[in-house]
Amino acid sequence: MNDDTQEMDDERLRALLLEARPVAQLPPRFQEAVWRRIEKEDATPITKPAPFGWLQRWTERLLLPRFALASLALLLVAGGLTGFVSSADMVKQQAQERYLSAVAPNILH
Repeated sequence: MNDDTQEMDDERLRALLLEARPVAQLPPRFQEAVWRRIEKEDATPITKPAPFGWLQRWTERLLLPRFALASLALLLVAGGLTGFVSSADMVKQQAQERYLSAVAPNILH
């Protein structure tokens, strides 16, 4: 294929592509609506975040359905560990009291 034929084909292809290019029509008063939204955003005051806003966002995420089961499992494990640690301290204290009452029974009363 020679260069002249290829150039003519390229020109026809360019013309065809330009004709086929869709022209998007903007809705009426589009620019006005855009500027109104920009002005509205500029006018809203920037609020200081709440001190514990991160905690609220975290709990809201944990309560989402996809995280609910994992949240429940995490809370159950945390509660179990807390109970185990506190009961271990109680058992140790009771063992010390029994030992002391066996060695010197009159000291505790």
